[in-house]
Amino acid sequence: MWVLVAAVAVSVVGGYQWYWLPKQLRQEARTVLAQGDRLRGQNRGAEAAQLYRRAVELDSTLASAWNALAVLEVSAQRLEAALPLFDRALALDPRFFEAQVGRAIAHEGLGRFLAAEADYKAALALRPRFGGVHYNLGYLYQQQGFYSEAQAHYEACLRLLPNMLKAMANLGSVYDLQQDPGKAAEVFERALAVHSDEAPLYARLGKSYMKLADHPQARAAYMRALDLGVEEAFLFYDLAVMSEQMDSLEVAESYLNRALEADPTHADAYHKLGTVTAARGDAVQAAVYYQRALERNPVHAAAHYSLAQLYFAQGRAAEGQELMQAFAELKEYEGLLSSLKRNANREPRNPQIPYEMAQLHLRFGQVREAVAALQRVLLLDPDHQAAQQRLAEVEQRRRGG
Repeated sequence: MWVLVAAVAVSVVGGYQWYWLPKQLRQEARTVLAQGDRLRGQNRGAEAAQLYRRAVELDSTLASAWNALAVLEVSAQRLEAALPLFDRALALDPRFFEAQVGRAIAHEGLGRFLAAEADYKAALALRPRFGGVHYNLGYLYQQQGFYSEAQAHYEACLRLLPNMLKAMANLGSVYDLQQDPGKAAEVFERALAVHSDEAPLYARLGKSYMKLADHPQARAAYMRALDLGVEEAFLFYDLAVMSEQMDSLEVAESYLNRALEADPTHADAYHKLGTVTAARGDAVQAAVYYQRALERNPVHAAAHYSLAQLYFAQGRAAEGQELMQAFAELKEYEGLLSSLKRNANREPRNPQIPYEMAQLHLRFGQVREAVAALQRVLLLDPDHQAAQQRLAEVEQRRRGG
């Protein structure tokens, strides 16, 4: 009888420990997690990480602790290290919104477009009215040239967060990139009604009006941007173009020099300096500017043409003819490239189009552009064997192998 009672007592005590010990550990893990969160809020990341690691030792099923560790890795730009931690959090809780977004950000930072896109979409499936994720996905699409998709998500973001500056600025830029400067100007004007001293918006607004050939509005926007401290080469260049058209050649020259102070590699500014200088009667100095434009951009078709015409006027027919031959080839390059870009706008996810662009760039010796196009192919289709092989060949040649 006593033996039986003792056995029952041991069984009851054992069951009590089996139930309460894990419960106690889980509670302790949550306490440690909260302590870690407080330290992270104080920017004491290393100390917080120690507590988060202690939390998962106490309770390995605590998805929030795995996510917190991943967030610290992302903050330290250790994106590869963050991914398995986000994976662990999502394996424990597939509906963990913050972990889904965090993993998307890590994939995006690593240049893994398809994985980032999938994670952002999964996050929106959980919270479709979360404006920040619409913005992130829009920005991801914008960076990859998927402008219509970017536009849709920026617009969704602004329906939820109507005054978000970055979303308005990027939406306007996306309209511009889709060759709709009228809508771009409308968005920039709307943004400036809320953020009236945002200098870069005035510069972008000026660029949109410039595309619309509304020079008074463009000038007004640019001058406001200058008042607010913008020093962008394109702004000075456009002001120079407008000044040249009004026969204010000295003013145009002054703006072009400011453009080159802002960006010494600005080939268009050197070319325009050449045309302004030629109009003022200094052919020798104009030739120098045209040559500088070509040094900075060897495929600058207009500089080839302008320098050729100057040489013809000087009786240097052979040199002029050589430049005109190069000009003809470059116009062919520009035409073919423009056609491919239109195709890419229509089919932004078709990897064959950037592959054809890469082939075109290589044909005309534009290696850097070819590499960028091949990398885009692999972004859209990581298994594209022809692009893999071509990229390896190009890289080998660049290394001199």
